Amino acid sequence: MSKLSVNRSEPEIGDHAVEITNPSPLVIRARLAFKAMLRIFAIGILIQVFLAGLALFWDSAQWVSHIGFARLLIIVSILIFVISFIARLPLSFRLRSAGLIGIIILIAVSAKLPHEIGYLSALHPVLALMLFFGTVSLARRTDALKKEKKQESAEQSV
Repeated sequence: MSKLSVNRSEPEIGDHAVEITNPSPLVIRARLAFKAMLRIFAIGILIQVFLAGLALFWDSAQWVSHIGFARLLIIVSILIFVISFIARLPLSFRLRSAGLIGIIILIAVSAKLPHEIGYLSALHPVLALMLFFGTVSLARRTDALKKEKKQESAEQSV
């Protein structure tokens, strides 16, 4: 048996290792949930920025809302990561989902830094921007993945 024929029977390494030709209804629902959760997460980030603005420019007691809502966002990001496995998404999607959690951890750390190294706390809003744009990028890639699969199936039927 040649090496070429052995390689064809094995799954590819990387993003295509988990591609499914006929996904189960659970996987299809998980992919829809993944897309919905990303959109909810992006909206949640915008709400979080609004709460910070309220605390800065209207009433400093609103910091409690900002901190409390951050806990909800952590839960949503963990759900996104877990759903990426149930949806059997490519590895790059799973890694990006984990990256969202990593950015949230960095945001929390930057908020708790001591005053002596407060200049690092200035990364807090920058990391929030990275989190938002990373979420939007992941949502767009998820949409592109679906369109790519439709094109592949259309080409195969021709």
